[in-house]
Amino acid sequence: AALLPGAPAAAAPASCRNNGNGITEFCDQHIGTVGPRGAIGLLGDSVLLGSASGMSTPSLPTMLSNNGFGPVHLSTTLGMTTFNSSASKRDASAFHWLTRWRDAGFSPSIIVVNLGANHLGTCTPSSVDVCLARIEQLLREVAATFPTTTVWWAKVVQRSFPSGAATAGMTGWNTALDRAASRWPNLIVWDWPTALATANPPIVTDVAGIHPNSSAQYVKRSTLMAEHITTRMSSARFDGRRGALPAADTSGLGFAPVTETTIYSTLANGVRFAAGETRDIDLSAEPAVDDSAQALALTVSAKNSADAGWLVVFRCGDPMPPTSNVNFAAGAFRTAQAVTKITGTGHICVHTSTATDVIVSIQGNFLPAGGAALHPISPVRPLDTRNTGRARDLVVAVPGGEVLAASATLTVTGPSAGGTITVHACDPVVPAVANLSFEPNETVAGAAFVPVSAAGTICVHIDTADTALVDVIVDITGTFSAGPGGLRLVPVFGTRLLDTRTGTGGWGGRHGTGQAVDVVAAPPGARAVTGTITIAHAVFDGYLTAYPCGEALPPTSSVNARAGLVMANSVTVGVNPQQQTMCIFGFKNTDTLFDVVGWWVEATS
Repeated sequence: AALLPGAPAAAAPASCRNNGNGITEFCDQHIGTVGPRGAIGLLGDSVLLGSASGMSTPSLPTMLSNNGFGPVHLSTTLGMTTFNSSASKRDASAFHWLTRWRDAGFSPSIIVVNLGANHLGTCTPSSVDVCLARIEQLLREVAATFPTTTVWWAKVVQRSFPSGAATAGMTGWNTALDRAASRWPNLIVWDWPTALATANPPIVTDVAGIHPNSSAQYVKRSTLMAEHITTRMSSARFDGRRGALPAADTSGLGFAPVTETTIYSTLANGVRFAAGETRDIDLSAEPAVDDSAQALALTVSAKNSADAGWLVVFRCGDPMPPTSNVNFAAGAFRTAQAVTKITGTGHICVHTSTATDVIVSIQGNFLPAGGAALHPISPVRPLDTRNTGRARDLVVAVPGGEVLAASATLTVTGPSAGGTITVHACDPVVPAVANLSFEPNETVAGAAFVPVSAAGTICVHIDTADTALVDVIVDITGTFSAGPGGLRLVPVFGTRLLDTRTGTGGWGGRHGTGQAVDVVAAPPGARAVTGTITIAHAVFDGYLTAYPCGEALPPTSSVNARAGLVMANSVTVGVNPQQQTMCIFGFKNTDTLFDVVGWWVEATS
């Protein structure tokens, strides 16, 4: 028979133990079936005990096993806390179980934690730091025992009777969990209070709201837990829905590169963007902006921001796209390539989510007549200073002949003091622009369409205070030339085709470690796509790589981010010619976004 935590039992369920009063107080259960989603461990107090096999049917371990996790191991005890130093309370100490799992050869990629109810007596809104210390004590132990494990942790419920108001302990503990989640990228928090309040069918609990009041109610809770864990902690799944492509309002455009120069800067005009401001920028008098241009390739930068935020560039008169070109942390200097349409009178608009300085420089114009065509290539890596040695100025050979410009991805990596990278056509004077900015000791990528010198080279200049400089990697993903053939850009309204957070594009759930997801990124006839790829809140330092579906995964990255950050980069990449798909490989568990801004079609005479 199914039993409730704390209820007298004639005999304990399998792999469980009764105390002297005949109450089931402990379960240590294992399902050995190996699943494609990987091993998962469950740790918890009496709130989790009711989800054990034999306490309710189907149990939470069974649900997770059926969802593709495995092996599954559950260790749960009445009164369990994050840590208990008493030898007689080892089974009620989460620390103890981590060690036992490791010593038994069980190494979970995910640990589900349902703890907190036994800490509420010492936890209040005014003592959040006390609760946070207990939470982070366990997180540090998890990191030391299982360094690559992700943690899923349920918030607690405890309500006063008869008012139903949250107790001070509940508020304090859940606030501490939220703070921990902001500091530990590998921690995902489940909002059990909200899930309980909105459950359909409703879940009936005890008076305090701590425990479901029957095995049937526990099954409802376990179902919600299994759904959230499966969605947020494992690989994304495709539901068959694709994002709708935007309509095109122009034919293919050729690219005319320029020596990159700044065409707008609030650092120069002294008028910072306010939070939430959209600004119309008139570029008609800028010599580098061609009067006939219908789109521009730009480098857009945010600097000295008041808070973390984002910005988007678009053609004035169009609605603001639900996308972003640059994402940045508070105060960080961030740059990104942006391809945008421009009005017939030379105007673009920039919207910023928070107060910041904005710098815009131009890489080139897209023209209805003339200009160079893009020739996509399998990415090649002509420079990697980890192999060739560092220098402040580096010369890079571009493949092909009579190349006017190159589509390049720039990456810095390794110890550094932070700084900027400028890429140019080996000009005698380095342009006063930054194509990539990097924080100390950071791996980060940027993109640019770079003019190529008559000798078939581009040059990289490193501006950093670190005399040891930094390692730089250059990947060439395409070249522009004026000869026959090639592809011309069809710019479109910025449209989000993939967002694993919301299921946009058909992929729901976190982008899993080592998983490739596909995006229908262009209409029939298109051969390549340009857009913004974003990595959001990776659980560990990671990267994404975009490439044509059906081809081998290239040894390159399209965007990099430290754990927990949101980082975006522009990417120009081929698509599978049959399905029109671009694939995105995720190195570590993350959320992934892709916003299309244009596609490339064959040039016509």
